[in-house]
Amino acid sequence: MERRRLVLLLGAAVLLVGAVTVLRSTSEGPEPVRQGPRQTEPRQLERFSTSGAILPVAQAPPAAVSVLSVEPGPRQLLLRWGDSLSDGVVPPGAAGYEVRWGKGKALEHTRLVSRSLVQIGGLDNGAEYRVEVRTVDAFGQRSAPVGGSGRPEPYPLREPWSYVDAFDDPRTIADNWRLNQRGSCGTAMPGGGEEAGQLVIVGNCGNEPATLRPRTPFRLAQTPQRNGELGRAIVETDGPGTAQQFTIDLVPGPADLVLGTVKEVEGSTKPTEAVEDQSLPPGTVRLRATAFGDSGAAQLLVPPGTPRSATVIDRRSVPATLPPMPISVRQRWEVVVYADRVEVLRDKQPVAAANIVVNWREATVLLGFTGRGSGQTRSTVDLVGFLGAPTAPPQPSVQPRLNWSQDDRREPLERPVNGRQLDQYSGGQLRFTLLSRGTVRLEQMTVRVGTVRVPVRMAVPGTEIVTGVGFPVVADLPKDALVVTGDLNTLNVVVEYEGPLEVMQAGIEVFPEPGARVEPPATQSSRPLVRRTPPLLAEPRAELLDASARPLVPGKTLTPGRVVLAVELDGPAAQVAAGELAPLAGLEVLVDNERVARLPTAEQGPGVAGRWRFGLSTTELPFGPHTVEVRAIGVNPSTPPAQAFVSFLLGPA
Repeated sequence: MERRRLVLLLGAAVLLVGAVTVLRSTSEGPEPVRQGPRQTEPRQLERFSTSGAILPVAQAPPAAVSVLSVEPGPRQLLLRWGDSLSDGVVPPGAAGYEVRWGKGKALEHTRLVSRSLVQIGGLDNGAEYRVEVRTVDAFGQRSAPVGGSGRPEPYPLREPWSYVDAFDDPRTIADNWRLNQRGSCGTAMPGGGEEAGQLVIVGNCGNEPATLRPRTPFRLAQTPQRNGELGRAIVETDGPGTAQQFTIDLVPGPADLVLGTVKEVEGSTKPTEAVEDQSLPPGTVRLRATAFGDSGAAQLLVPPGTPRSATVIDRRSVPATLPPMPISVRQRWEVVVYADRVEVLRDKQPVAAANIVVNWREATVLLGFTGRGSGQTRSTVDLVGFLGAPTAPPQPSVQPRLNWSQDDRREPLERPVNGRQLDQYSGGQLRFTLLSRGTVRLEQMTVRVGTVRVPVRMAVPGTEIVTGVGFPVVADLPKDALVVTGDLNTLNVVVEYEGPLEVMQAGIEVFPEPGARVEPPATQSSRPLVRRTPPLLAEPRAELLDASARPLVPGKTLTPGRVVLAVELDGPAAQVAAGELAPLAGLEVLVDNERVARLPTAEQGPGVAGRWRFGLSTTELPFGPHTVEVRAIGVNPSTPPAQAFVSFLLGPA
């Protein structure tokens, strides 16, 4: 339709892009993508434009990476270049990078990324691997390759560990670890392929955390070392780069889930002070590592009333902010407890500290992975270890399947029909996270399990019940309560309380009799493995500017004339979700659902991300509202397009 024709402004495009030529359409057909039978062949975009349209033209290829560092790890290689090195810079023209690797001389694996720090996993220890990195610009042009090589090697466990798990044996995961969350939104499983030798945490919990708990308690030494250290909890994980928030909680009691209410805002962190959070049980110490777009942060949180020492923490001892959290890259986090303070190290560098004094000698460690609000969060854990007093996991046990409910009545006690006594256990402990909606009297709450009714107590004595805040409680079960039904060993549990209360999470620990042989149920429940998220396209953003490239006033009615459409594809956002980027075939621009421009971005190979600007004339459009849509199109037909929209209102001068 003639009224929808867009006339792109050559002068504005030259001013903003620097080098743009007039390109007439090389394809007048309406179909923008060539596809093979049943859309199995890679997509290839052809240049297309309406009459008078101007498309940007690629200039010189981007600069090559100046230095490539290859650091070996257990079944892994860590590649660094550009600004991930202390003296490195981003290569001119870089919109992303193509990383290739393989055993020996072969380069059979390829990954597209947006940042200059990549971890390659699932490798064979001791084997020689060749790697290669090329810079990719906004049009898919490649730089010359920069190569290197490395040999993965086992993790050197040199520390005097009181407990350590490097997840080398998948059979021990079910024995030594528990995953808890509000509802059933997460899984923990041994990794495979590139995640072999790791524990994989997958959550679709929105803003709620999936919380991993080692069954092994963390114990402090009775006598501090010369520097005052009592013990430290060490976690190696990519959690802070993939989850919105990663936490390490030290809780002096049998808790499975601690939610927390204090939320961090970018720029609000004070890494040499401990923030008070009334939702934390007494004595709890929480490390919160947060990922923002261009920065990260580490903060210690404690409940009100936590003792403080007279020690003064030098603000210059830790950085005010952290660089962006690396995506899908292992980091080492250490929470170190001293007699007069608590410190946090990331990759052995101090990042937070506070003059906190703990008054306990044993704590439960909880690792929390909080999602980004929507979509799947996938994090990996490579190692968890403790330094301090001797400790060990309890005897392996198989948890009964919990079928729990709430009731405001106290029903008669009844033995389950066809119930079976779990003779191999001496008793158990139910663990709940409760949410109060008003005044709660814990002494009036009971738990009914078959022919047994037991009271409920705080997991950590002295915990304050705050309306709208979750708090952990426990109920101790005698042997007679462990009567299960069905092939899955189901234990029916009823929380009896008349009042404004919600059970957010329920779990159980059972205690084997000494020397008892613990057998799994005849039929074990199973759920399909959660596959890795397929690579995603970089997220597009679109903005309308005036002819001088200045932002337009929001909500202001535009008069016919000249505007600029600025488009940017944000690689890190998509890489956080999938670990790598899907190959980009190109962009399409539509106005009011009619295609006006098509720009291929795969001149020497698939694109990754980039920035582009188009000058537009609105003089041919009718008065009223209009919508501009930008579509990022993937090379793989199965990759869904990524879209961005910008609207404007056109009126008379």
